[in-house]
Amino acid sequence: MNRLVWKALLILGSTAAAASAQQPLSSEDIAKIEKEVTAAVHHYYRLFTERNMKALPEEVFHVPLVYLSPEGAQVDATPSEVSARTEANLKRLLEGGWDRSEFPSPNVCVLNAGAAIASGKFYRYKKDGSVLSENGVTYLFGKTDKGWRIVSYGGHGLERVVTCRN
Repeated sequence: MNRLVWKALLILGSTAAAASAQQPLSSEDIAKIEKEVTAAVHHYYRLFTERNMKALPEEVFHVPLVYLSPEGAQVDATPSEVSARTEANLKRLLEGGWDRSEFPSPNVCVLNAGAAIASGKFYRYKKDGSVLSENGVTYLFGKTDKGWRIVSYGGHGLERVVTCRN
């Protein structure tokens, strides 16, 4: 084998070894992270429902942000790109009769001390309180110096909600 292949194998092997050497989290650490990530999800839904799109790149999303659409990954590389996407989403929802959204019970799966998944069913409501839609969504959260931020997300069918075995 040539040197490049050996170097690649060495890097892959050391990466796998480092990942397997991570210390397992205590049940208290996992519970704390689950609580923090759940609070971050609810904070996002509150800001969106308040139509506070300007706060989203600063308080909710990590930039760059990766949106996983049925057409593939779409990257918003700047805060203004994140704002443009959220403003367009808000406009489309308002035109469809949307008033507010709720994500009452996200399933949070702690991957490690710096990464977690939140997945589940969220609801969109009309002004009269009737349900506009029920949707599945999964968020990948990363821990930053500003707290938990959504790094990537994608909508999906309700049958694809991610759960975690502890």
